[in-house]
Amino acid sequence: MTTTTGTTGKPGRRVLRLALQALGFVIGLLMLGWCVRAALSPENREQLAKLGEATPGQIALLLGLSAGTLYLNGLLFWVTLRPVRRMPAVDHVAINALCTFLAFLPFKLGAVLRVAINNRRDGVPILTIGAWYGVMFAIMLATYLPAMGASVWRAGVDGLWWAGCLGGSAALLAAAVAAARPFAGPRGLERLHRLIDGSRLPLVGRLARTDHFGRLHTAADMMAAPGHMLGAGLMRLVDLGVMSARFVVAGSIVGVAFGWEEAVLAASAYYILGMVSPFGMLGAREAGTAWMLGAVGLTSAAGQSAEEVARSLTVLTLFITGTESVVLLAGAAAGTVWLRPDRLLRRAPR
Repeated sequence: MTTTTGTTGKPGRRVLRLALQALGFVIGLLMLGWCVRAALSPENREQLAKLGEATPGQIALLLGLSAGTLYLNGLLFWVTLRPVRRMPAVDHVAINALCTFLAFLPFKLGAVLRVAINNRRDGVPILTIGAWYGVMFAIMLATYLPAMGASVWRAGVDGLWWAGCLGGSAALLAAAVAAARPFAGPRGLERLHRLIDGSRLPLVGRLARTDHFGRLHTAADMMAAPGHMLGAGLMRLVDLGVMSARFVVAGSIVGVAFGWEEAVLAASAYYILGMVSPFGMLGAREAGTAWMLGAVGLTSAAGQSAEEVARSLTVLTLFITGTESVVLLAGAAAGTVWLRPDRLLRRAPR
């Protein structure tokens, strides 16, 4: 008797994944609809009226800040990969603009296209891309966690806040470099092989000598470059400052007087939720940020109660998303022109 489990299992799982992604996207749209409904509620009429009073300068500043964070994130991809693969910085900025816009959609289209472009157009192996993204995630944690911790600790931006934020980030980045340096490069790989051989696991030893493992090992080469790690860490902190500034500016428009410590927490939640959402960032960031900050009882620098702030958060996050979407659409169009659609997925020479 024969069985078709093996032949039908993969298509079945593929259909299930697509169905889950579609369901997640619908849930995201429902969350976005909830945000819109909450923003249009009678309690938020005052904040909605204030949106119409925003000056051209305030709108231009929000658009400029969104463009700044888009540019900085492109440079972050560039500087992190540079120790193992040199590519024009403008290419990374263009790819980031296009893929960030597509991150609004389900099926992780932005992430899938980014991997496809880096692999087929730029010739970066898939496992090297995985190592690259892993290093970028580590850098994000090394910078965001101290900034968020200092904001909760100090409840205000003062000298100790700066010491905790910058000192904590520098310590974590230095620890990452120190841990990676003994295992970077050909000698580091040999040292790693000896350690693995000492474990007396022959299968692991053989796997460690494959080309696949060598591509994953590039993570150590990236993390062992102190100048690049420091540069990426500084860019990530500047980017967090730019994103926080959006909440300060948008808050001043809708009547929520955010201080920098509140803005750092809001911007961190907004960014992380959009990044980790498996179904696209549309709806997840807006509803998630409003819910999380309301749940922790975030107050404003002007003494507004947590209830007053929570009531205004949906208007605030939707306003930021609206101005950001204008920048992302323009950036995606410019990035596509720069990358040239006919070359996007053309396989690069290895």
